[in-house]
Amino acid sequence: MIPLTYAQELLDLLERHHPGRTTGDRFVVEQSFQVTGTVEQETLRAALGDVVVRHEALRSVREPGGSRVEPPGPVTVDGYADPFPAGELPALRARLCDDRLDLAAHHTAADPWSLAVIARDLATAYHARLRGDRLSPKVMQYAEIAADDRSPQWQQRIAEVLPNWRARLVRLDAVERPECGPVTGRYAEVPFRLGDDLWQAVVGSARRARSTPFTVLLSAYAATLYPAGRTPEALLPVVTPGRIPSEWDTVGFLLNVLTMRVAIPAADDPPELLRRVDVACRQAYADDIPLVPVLGEVPALLTALTGTRAAPAFRFVARPSMTPPLVQPQWTAMPIGPETSPSVVLGCPLLFTVHPGGTGIVTYDTGAYSADRIGDLVSAYLSRVPLFAGAR
Repeated sequence: MIPLTYAQELLDLLERHHPGRTTGDRFVVEQSFQVTGTVEQETLRAALGDVVVRHEALRSVREPGGSRVEPPGPVTVDGYADPFPAGELPALRARLCDDRLDLAAHHTAADPWSLAVIARDLATAYHARLRGDRLSPKVMQYAEIAADDRSPQWQQRIAEVLPNWRARLVRLDAVERPECGPVTGRYAEVPFRLGDDLWQAVVGSARRARSTPFTVLLSAYAATLYPAGRTPEALLPVVTPGRIPSEWDTVGFLLNVLTMRVAIPAADDPPELLRRVDVACRQAYADDIPLVPVLGEVPALLTALTGTRAAPAFRFVARPSMTPPLVQPQWTAMPIGPETSPSVVLGCPLLFTVHPGGTGIVTYDTGAYSADRIGDLVSAYLSRVPLFAGAR
């Protein structure tokens, strides 16, 4: 029996508060990829099997208090459809439609980052098969991360920084949060784009401030939701990949949330707000630990992250290159279309996601927010970003 990771404990916690959210047959993460080159179906099917062999999370069954790894089973490429039962193995499905490859995995076994890893490993395995070779099974497994989560060193680190989180998040009820309607679990998406010139301005502003594009974009987001003069503080939950570099190649559910608390200047002052958000980011990432222990110290945080007074969340997607080193580049796959939003998993009724380059998408619960309100928020955000892109 493999013990649960902290991320899996988070899923269990969400399930207790929202029965059916993480055990349903639609709790699935999906991504489409544009295929270039000719694909041999049998070779692709064999390569999918190699990926399942490589990643134990795709062939693990959750049980109370842990999970067990099963022998690898075949993956078909004949198509997939609803439903996707949580216990069905392997927890990976594929569908090849002309020049598009669709990948789906049960969310208890994978997150959006994982699908990029799977696509990269699939291309590598495919070309290895063409050479009569095999994809290496050697990679950090989810079980190793679970063991690290319970290691004395990590437990000591968690104990050291928990008082910092408790101090930052004291009296959360006093922090203003946007009201929203009842959460329904039905989501819609609104894409947006900063534009190349504005994105370059964001990068330049971050460089001048000795900060990051993420911090600049988060500052504009804070100014949009919490205008100066209306509230003294902002609560800014940030969805992170929950990974350190040694875990970049691991498939599994590893999402995490860091919640920042920022004092809003009394008057519009983009440089000052950027400075305050930068300080909050540095503190939060220096004390980056799983959400579950923080919730144990600050139970009110769960209410602040979900429900009708949930603080809208933000995510900046920054990932290492997932391009495989191909010896014979006869076939590649590039992501197309939006990936499954973490808000669907974590229950955030509103999530702003921005990618490097300035493309973004807002995912929102259609019961909690109206389409008109989301449209107004996106317009306001796009008008705020230039103010911070010029901040010094």
